[in-house]
Amino acid sequence: MIVLFGAIGSGKTEQGERLVKHLDCPRVSTSQLLRQAADPRHLQQIAEGTLVSDQDILDLLGPELKKVDADKNEFILDGSPRSIPQAKWLISKIEAGEVKFTAIIYLKVPVRTVVERLVKRGRLDDKEDIIRRRLDEYAKITTPVLDYLGQEGYKVDEINGSPPSDQVEKSIQAVLETKNAG
Repeated sequence: MIVLFGAIGSGKTEQGERLVKHLDCPRVSTSQLLRQAADPRHLQQIAEGTLVSDQDILDLLGPELKKVDADKNEFILDGSPRSIPQAKWLISKIEAGEVKFTAIIYLKVPVRTVVERLVKRGRLDDKEDIIRRRLDEYAKITTPVLDYLGQEGYKVDEINGSPPSDQVEKSIQAVLETKNAG
């Protein structure tokens, strides 16, 4: 499992899709799972820029990890863990041998760049006030997850997500090659 971390607009989806092609593996995206489940509560929370509850995310994520044979196969995880409880859950899956762990990649992008990217994207939930609320919530809830994972012994590889996608992809590949060599 390669965990992709980063705020909305950091390029997680783009880089996740590139990794899928490069590694020939599946991508598990919590936002995609939420949209597919089409629960009106979740869709409203996404539109408002608030996070869906940990339990709702884990209820969707658990079966998906089994479906991709996460204990044996590489896959890209995008959108989780977004909280300490989700991180604890994921670590318990790794320690129990239910998930094969490879790397945690954190795409770091300045707020102004994220806002510019997302306003151009033009989705319903991509209004500047909603974007800024989501970034604030991300900073309060998700950023401590990176510290927690580090404290638990998981190296977080930080990559500048601002350059063009090809350059970001090369940076990610360099990190993964180092992991495979070690």
